Amino acid sequence: MTNHSEETQSQLTRLNRHYSAVRERLVRPANAVVSAAAAAELERRLQALAGDNAAKARRIAALETELADAGARLIAQAKALRGQRSGEAEDEQPVEDIVAAVLEDFPGVTWEDIISVRRERRLVEPRHACMRAVYGARKDLSLPSIGRIFRRKHTTVLGVVQRRSADG
Repeated sequence: MTNHSEETQSQLTRLNRHYSAVRERLVRPANAVVSAAAAAELERRLQALAGDNAAKARRIAALETELADAGARLIAQAKALRGQRSGEAEDEQPVEDIVAAVLEDFPGVTWEDIISVRRERRLVEPRHACMRAVYGARKDLSLPSIGRIFRRKHTTVLGVVQRRSADG
């Protein structure tokens, strides 16, 4: 009888330990408690990553503009080599200069505003004016390359250019 009683007692003890461990995990999960210091460290890392991300986004925008200009120069040089060139490469203004000249007429609007995804009424006309100016001044740039510069689709640029020619 003692043997049976000892086995039952052993099983009860094992079950009690198991249930205690389960209750402990349910009541206090290991990852639920985060110290204030750990939260502050995570917040600091998040802010640092956000700053890095913004700097990288600005660098990507600059590289996209440079890429569009370089592509246009390459196409222009290829046409010159084939004898199909009508103008001189030195006459072509950089996109940044064209946009800066247009933005002088729109105080308070920056290049970041122009390429942003915001669709505020105050940004639409300056953005369209910049697109039209680049399209008019840089005939060597295709609609997709102008779209990449302004972070828009080529159909948006086409619509802007056609709308002005229909209005004007």
